[in-house]
Amino acid sequence: MITPFHIIAATPIKLIFPKQFSLLWFSIVNILIDIEVVYYFLTTGYPSHKFFHSVLGVSIIGFSCFVISILLKQKKLPSFLGCIIGAYSHHAIDYFWYDWSTHGIY
Repeated sequence: MITPFHIIAATPIKLIFPKQFSLLWFSIVNILIDIEVVYYFLTTGYPSHKFFHSVLGVSIIGFSCFVISILLKQKKLPSFLGCIIGAYSHHAIDYFWYDWSTHGIY
């Protein structure tokens, strides 16, 4: 599933918890995860979901973005929730969206 659908899935969270959830960091995490798909599409012609769509891959991106948000002096709780929910919801949505017998999942 492409990134805009992942981001649309977060709007109810933002509406319910406007001050406790960062849609900005949620979006950044999802875009960074899907850069892998763009890379494989441009280099192989097939939009593969590989390492950065695995649990380890989304964890690396999510926690790295959280560290960057702290360095940029963002509010910790909203940034943390945006990064972590963004990372793991991306993995969960893609898990149910794709046929992993042909794509593989980690």
